[in-house]
Amino acid sequence: MTPPKWLDDEGKDLFTDLESDERPYSDSACETREKLLKKMAGKGDKDAGEHRARVLLALGLCEFKKDAYGLARRRLESAISEMNLPSEDFMLQNQGVAHIALIKQAAVFMDKHEITQASTALRRCREIIDRNLKKLMKMVHKQMTQQGQAPPLDVILEELPGYGKTGNYLPMIVKQVPILQQELPFAEIVDQTLENLDKRVAAIDTSLKAKKLRLDSKGKVKGSLLYVRALASEASVPAERAGVAQELISGKVVSAFKDEAASVEKGLTLIKRTKEGTGCKEGKGMDKTCKALMAIPDIASNGFGESRLIVVKAGKQQQLDACQTNANIGILLAAKDGASVKVEKAEPVALKSGEPVVIDFCREASLDASATVPVLFVQAWHPEFAALERSTELRARSKAFSLSDDDVKAATKVVNDHAKKQWEKTAKLWREGSEGHIAVRQAFMDEIAEKKKQEEDLAEAKRKEYEAGDEERQKNLEQLQKKREAKKKAEENAERSRLERKKKLEEERANRDPWLNSPSVLEAEKKVEELKEARRDANAKLEFDLSTQLTKDISTAERDLKKAIKKARKAYKKGGAAGAAEASDTSTSDKGSAKEEKKEEASELKALKKQLEQVMKQKKTAAEAENFKEAKRLKAEQKELEEKIQKLEL
Repeated sequence: MTPPKWLDDEGKDLFTDLESDERPYSDSACETREKLLKKMAGKGDKDAGEHRARVLLALGLCEFKKDAYGLARRRLESAISEMNLPSEDFMLQNQGVAHIALIKQAAVFMDKHEITQASTALRRCREIIDRNLKKLMKMVHKQMTQQGQAPPLDVILEELPGYGKTGNYLPMIVKQVPILQQELPFAEIVDQTLENLDKRVAAIDTSLKAKKLRLDSKGKVKGSLLYVRALASEASVPAERAGVAQELISGKVVSAFKDEAASVEKGLTLIKRTKEGTGCKEGKGMDKTCKALMAIPDIASNGFGESRLIVVKAGKQQQLDACQTNANIGILLAAKDGASVKVEKAEPVALKSGEPVVIDFCREASLDASATVPVLFVQAWHPEFAALERSTELRARSKAFSLSDDDVKAATKVVNDHAKKQWEKTAKLWREGSEGHIAVRQAFMDEIAEKKKQEEDLAEAKRKEYEAGDEERQKNLEQLQKKREAKKKAEENAERSRLERKKKLEEERANRDPWLNSPSVLEAEKKVEELKEARRDANAKLEFDLSTQLTKDISTAERDLKKAIKKARKAYKKGGAAGAAEASDTSTSDKGSAKEEKKEEASELKALKKQLEQVMKQKKTAAEAENFKEAKRLKAEQKELEEKIQKLEL
């Protein structure tokens, strides 16, 4: 990419250095962007906003990488502002820019220590980046195919997890496609942040480590197991916090199940991988329950889930199946009293008739009963697993789930339709009053506080070490103090000399061009200086729109200054200092006087130019005759005439 023409030479060099840097988010590249942003500040050219947005986005990622989330948020907000898009909601609806809005949301959540929300935003962001990269690679592959032989597309896509650093083909393609040099490192930063968050959350929710060992799959083929990074669940959750549990009650599942389960003697599979199971066939007696379950989107669209009826017998412990993904939660519903559930080493929780209980069945869980009790075991999507992630996994694992194209379309439609209405509400409900979320948030805050304390302790230790120095250090301090005093005195003398020199120059200016001291001229000069100072402040605060407007205002003020000088000069020539002062109180002259003055000025200018022409000819003649003394005199006269002409032409 070539540098914009409106950048100065230094700015173009910085732009070129960035484009050729193979590590676009290294410390040196981030420092270069800071300098380049200052060069771009206040530019109002057609593509200036686009270039500033690009630089600000990269700076936001630089700060995100350094865990400076507050500054990252401000940078990303500035980048979005420069894009001139209607809103963030608009961005989220457009795949090409949705990841920018999502990384900004992640920065906001991280700055507030809302870790689970930040993790969800980051996973959504990563999924959008992945879709954009695949779309881009298909276009690149098509061009390669038209130009000659090209490797299989699947082989190139398999190299994407290496971010263009590894593989046989992608590293070479990256060099030829500049946008990949930005998008692949973007994806790497998001992945690194998610991995870091996953480790930090796992240190608080220790069950995550075991889940990852069992569920995480690094193979090329998408199987039936899935581990979602930084997605935690408490061992058991009150039904009031789970939207799907509330739907079991409001959707008439509870009443239907209590009526139909009484006659069931053995376990039945009701829903399996988005489709009705064998237990929903005619004659099994669970028609109403099946229909009610299929009407609940988080259950009906769950490709990993298997909702079934379990008949728990007295004195016989029933082990629950382990989850296939930590993106699922389990809901237990007893048809009558007498059963209980135990999750890991926690105390057993009684299952009251018709009251759902939510559990994390990725942990070891079992059912017990004092009498035979039918229990409905429902598997649903985790509330903080976003619709974008759900639909992606359904498509990617359709073969493992034995889903046809029509099945996938139907399930993803249910996911997307439900997400538009309820996903944010159910996710918010899930977090309200959650001890797990509070523990994660507090742990992150404590970690930041501890880090800050360590930095303060280190600074204090250095200070004490400095103060406890030997005599030589004290001597050096005294010498340093003397040098500082001498430097301060020299600066004061220099400032005094500067002010005296400034005063002298102003006096010389008053003697040479008295009209420049006219109140109207001084007021116009003051206005120009104030606008320039305001523009410097706007540039320092990165308020680019204001800076652009101030640049235009400065141009207008400078034109007004020239007019004021010209008017004051005319007034001075006519009436001396009194005339100049009088001119400062008069805003405009009548048209006849202005025309007459202009005519007189043009006549004087014409005479001076004619006189200058004669002097130049005389000087040339004197030089040719080797009369250097006369030539020198004429040269001085020529210079004086040129200065007069220049003043009249202002």
